[in-house]
Amino acid sequence: MRIALCGYLGSGCTEVAEILASEFSLQTYNTSKILEMVKNFDSLSRSGEIDMDEVIKNKLDDILKSDNVIVEGRSAFLALGKKGIIKVFLNTPVEDRIKHVAERRGIRADKAKEDIVRSDEERNHLLQRSLGKDCVDVTAYDFTLNTSSKTHSRVARTIADIIRNL
Repeated sequence: MRIALCGYLGSGCTEVAEILASEFSLQTYNTSKILEMVKNFDSLSRSGEIDMDEVIKNKLDDILKSDNVIVEGRSAFLALGKKGIIKVFLNTPVEDRIKHVAERRGIRADKAKEDIVRSDEERNHLLQRSLGKDCVDVTAYDFTLNTSSKTHSRVARTIADIIRNL
């Protein structure tokens, strides 16, 4: 089983991925973990610059050769063009995302909103470059889930039930 759990910053991808990983015995990957796996950035540099998306995508290609993985958050968008992956988008209202990011990072709501706006633009740009789609284009996913007013556990149970019935 390979899952790409996509969502905008603050959608709960990390928390839901952890629950699903436990449920299905999956190894979880996100951008931070993938970058930790990259050993030698100097060898990746071209003209003194590193294309981080390309670095992540190449490492992700290696990761996705394995079974029983879940890629969550920003890096999951890089997996959308791949075959044999269950692609999920968590759709969460921006107000809920702001609250979640502010609480998780221990920052004010206005700073969380700035981070979300910047991250949303980056994720949309990333997906536009790689697939010619916007993040909220439902044709990029096997299914999307509106997570408003749902706990992370409830979202994970819903996704698990859908996956079992695929």
